[in-house]
Amino acid sequence: MVRFFIWGVASKKREVIDLLHTMGILHVDEEDRDYGETLSSLQRLKLLSATIQGMVEALGWQDWNAVSEERLSWGQQWISPFDGKVLEDVEESLEAFRERLQGLVQEKKSLQETLRMLRSSHHDVVHFSSFFEEEQKRGNRVSLWWVPPSILSRILQKVRTVLRKFTPVKERVTLRYHSIKTGHDDLLVSFSVPPLAQDFMEKLFEEEDVVAWRPPPAFTKFTHYESVVAIESGLHWVPKRLKEIEVEMERTREEWGPKLGAILMLIEDRIEALQVENKTLSQGEMFSLSGWVPREKAEALGENLQESFGSQVFVEWRDPLGGELSQVPTALKNPKVFEPFHLFLKLLSLPTYTGIDPTIMIGIFFPLFSGCMVGDAGYGVLIGGIGFLLYRSRKSEILREIGIICFHLCFWSILWGIAFGEFFGDVGLRLFHMHPFWLERSHVVLPVMVFSITLGLAHVGLGLFLGALEGVKHKNRHLWMERLGTLGIIFGLLLLGATLFEFLPALSPYAGWAVLISGLVSVIFGGGLGGLIETLSAIGNILSYVRIAAIGLSSAILAMVASTFVDVLGVSVFGLFLAVALHLLNIVLAFAGSGLHAARLHYVEFLGKFYTGQGKPYVPFAKRRSASWKKH
Repeated sequence: MVRFFIWGVASKKREVIDLLHTMGILHVDEEDRDYGETLSSLQRLKLLSATIQGMVEALGWQDWNAVSEERLSWGQQWISPFDGKVLEDVEESLEAFRERLQGLVQEKKSLQETLRMLRSSHHDVVHFSSFFEEEQKRGNRVSLWWVPPSILSRILQKVRTVLRKFTPVKERVTLRYHSIKTGHDDLLVSFSVPPLAQDFMEKLFEEEDVVAWRPPPAFTKFTHYESVVAIESGLHWVPKRLKEIEVEMERTREEWGPKLGAILMLIEDRIEALQVENKTLSQGEMFSLSGWVPREKAEALGENLQESFGSQVFVEWRDPLGGELSQVPTALKNPKVFEPFHLFLKLLSLPTYTGIDPTIMIGIFFPLFSGCMVGDAGYGVLIGGIGFLLYRSRKSEILREIGIICFHLCFWSILWGIAFGEFFGDVGLRLFHMHPFWLERSHVVLPVMVFSITLGLAHVGLGLFLGALEGVKHKNRHLWMERLGTLGIIFGLLLLGATLFEFLPALSPYAGWAVLISGLVSVIFGGGLGGLIETLSAIGNILSYVRIAAIGLSSAILAMVASTFVDVLGVSVFGLFLAVALHLLNIVLAFAGSGLHAARLHYVEFLGKFYTGQGKPYVPFAKRRSASWKKH
């Protein structure tokens, strides 16, 4: 990064900012300044942007790819320049559309709630429809109540008492009622009584604290039978109206979605331009602006400004000074094959401008470790298939990045599978006489565990070495002495072990003691007691890499167990089903477990030795278009 300065005549300020916006290179790093008129326009535009975003969400429109350059040109002609009169016209037009859209959305929500209530009510009373109709023909009054089963017999006895009061002995009728058991604990019971007895019935139920069933308010009629008819009619016309609204919303979405998207993009562009205008320093007839530009793009930016404005604009750039290093934004730049591994740093703050970018190291070691844990060529092929499906996904850029990471994992899983002689466990041996190129890990556990710890030694050692470099670079004596001292202790212990077991017979044990003691002194001077604790932690970190062997061994054993189902049950449908099911379970466990533990080895054991983060992301002043808006 280089510090880039721009000076120019005030009359050209907006044109210069528009050019910078179009090129999308400069990371503006200036403080906002209070300009009343600019802030007033900025606030109005932000309010308008929030209104349009609300309308876009209400429409349910997300097809940002439909916002073409032609659509943006149309919008630019419509709403440019952004003066007060134009803003008023845009606000009036959008307000009318917003009211229309809000009416549709509210009607849709209301009808959906009504439909829910109608379906619930209809579910309750559909069994009473014929009873209601029959009793209405008899001239009786029908009521519907939620009655607890425990008091049903008492309620029936009291209703019979009421009936005896209102019917002569010669005309006395039996109690007519109908009940159903719902999904609740209560019964839904309908009673039919003469009209004169209706008031006494309601009083009786109120005394018993029995709740009456009520239809939705808009569908409540004089009788329950009429209410049921109204409910069934509503179940017919409400879905029909909802479909009409959805068709109208879809038509509005297709017509207005791209228009609103284009206007929103242009307004956001103008908001960003005004925010940059607030960061310019005006001095009489001149203005100045500064920021950060990638070194390889600084010359092109300078030439473009000079060609466009000539002597009216002056530019200069230089390397960051010592006091500015903390302000320099970080732009991660790695070979394309490793770019998807930026995903691991999204869970952390970016490295500082002078810090170490671990992306390439993660891109090498993560699939190496994860592939070693999977260690099966057949599983590796399946992981590659999963990666291909994710890579083809158009819904998310993150899924595409995970797909590419799966390709790396596929490559290493196949290589380790060849080394271990595994293809869906021992299926490769059974069908293709596939033998291990290196060793069969399920039979020689100790060598695989030693190899895993050796990987940990290399990985943690690299992290400690990078931590020492960071300490030297930033003149942090405590850091580099502690990291180098920890390395000395670890390698001193290795040398002592090698001489003790005569792996290096020509080496004197004094060399190991010398390295160990010098490392111990360095740790104490660098970090004191805390440094010694960190050293013990680093040794524990190295031993924790044995999980590579443990997880891989469990996966290999489970894969071979799957094949035994065929041995026991024969080549039958049931035997093959159990074998395939266990293999599928194993690949899920291997895929998830290897990824999780390989990530942990990086976040905890590796990055903790040198990575500090606290970097500022490089955010160039650039116009966002369909792809970035979709991501946003």
